[in-house]
Amino acid sequence: MEISYAKRSTKNEIWQLAWPSIIEQSLIMMVGLVSTMFVGRLGNAAIAAVGAINSLIFFFQAVFAGLSTGSTVIVARLIGEKDHENARLAVMQSLIMCIFIFIMLTVLGYIFAVPLIHLFFGRISADVFRYALLYYRIVLIGLPFVIIDLVIGGALRGAGDTRTPMYITAIVNIISLLFNLLLVFGVKINGTYIVPAYGVKGTAIAVTIARIIGGFLQLYILYFAKRVINLSIKDRIRIDFKMMSRIVRVGLPASLEQLVMQGGFLVVQIMVATMGTVAMAVYQIGMNANSIAFMPIFGFTLAATSLVGRSLGAKEYDAAENYARQTTRIAVKVIAVIGVCMFIFARQLAALYSTDPVVIHMGSVVIRIFAVIEPMLAIMNVISGSLRAGGDILYIVLTAFAGLWTFRVLVGFILGKILGMGVYGIWIGICFDFVVRSCMYWFRFRAGKWKYIKV
Repeated sequence: MEISYAKRSTKNEIWQLAWPSIIEQSLIMMVGLVSTMFVGRLGNAAIAAVGAINSLIFFFQAVFAGLSTGSTVIVARLIGEKDHENARLAVMQSLIMCIFIFIMLTVLGYIFAVPLIHLFFGRISADVFRYALLYYRIVLIGLPFVIIDLVIGGALRGAGDTRTPMYITAIVNIISLLFNLLLVFGVKINGTYIVPAYGVKGTAIAVTIARIIGGFLQLYILYFAKRVINLSIKDRIRIDFKMMSRIVRVGLPASLEQLVMQGGFLVVQIMVATMGTVAMAVYQIGMNANSIAFMPIFGFTLAATSLVGRSLGAKEYDAAENYARQTTRIAVKVIAVIGVCMFIFARQLAALYSTDPVVIHMGSVVIRIFAVIEPMLAIMNVISGSLRAGGDILYIVLTAFAGLWTFRVLVGFILGKILGMGVYGIWIGICFDFVVRSCMYWFRFRAGKWKYIKV
């Protein structure tokens, strides 16, 4: 007789699912840290350009992040229902939808590269614009493979397999790091370059090569490795509108959520761009500090989404709520420790990204502002992941709009631009956003209606 989810060791299950994703995010963070350090050594214009274009790329990824969420939630539900055949069908339909969307997005994104950068970052300096255009045109090539990675990785996590995405991420990030080491500053032997120094172009090439390899690895795992979810090259490719509709019902609100969020991030990035190159560099340091905090939270959020989704699929509603509460408690404790360390070592952390004393000082202040509210970031992400598993994504969209655009964008604009607080005002607005949304999600979670939504 199968042991009920509610009777298992909850904490052990959470850690078993969370630790591979935490390691995965740690690898991403470490490689991102090293890459940003390399770019930072090329000057403030370089780090500002790379940060701006990454914001734009993340905005493009929002649509596919929604499909990934839809795939994760639906697969988790189907696995909970013991319906492996339809779980495989869900993965196939997600990939079919991705193929059509990413071809259109990549082609249009390349054709309108210059107008897009002018539209979003028109006031940036000539040096920043030159670096931004160069970086954008190269990394756009790798975008389809990022999308493949998102969708297949999301399906595997929904099925409870967080280790395979971790292994792939490890390989991808090691490749990215090695190519960054080779291409950004070049390789010299006896005073002669055997590998040229490509600067910003080098880091763009490194990231793109790694992403392409990651996409192919995910496809190989899906079709040729024995995992919880697998497809076969012998499978007839078929379109199932009913399954697509089910994925879209979850994925579309998730895409809207990401569009709302990434749109807000992009608007904030544009505001910061009007404050000058130093402000852009400081903002990028703050965003990298955010990624350090997000490292463990990502793992716990995925664990909550998978465990809650499978419990709801098995109609074990009390177990679903217990998983969410336990995961939140663990995440808050872990992130509080990280927050204390970031507050104490804020200056040393900022110095990793820049050699400019002004940027280091301002960056350390921003890191300390962020470190204070990190426990709220844990609550916001883990509880929202639980609500997504329950299908309560429309509420998350509405609260993301209210919290992010009212506080991060509007309050940030008032403090940063109107009251003249600059990038400090922007980060205070970001902190308000985290606090408000975490409270909104917690109250919604406690109401309990999310457990009974049909997806």
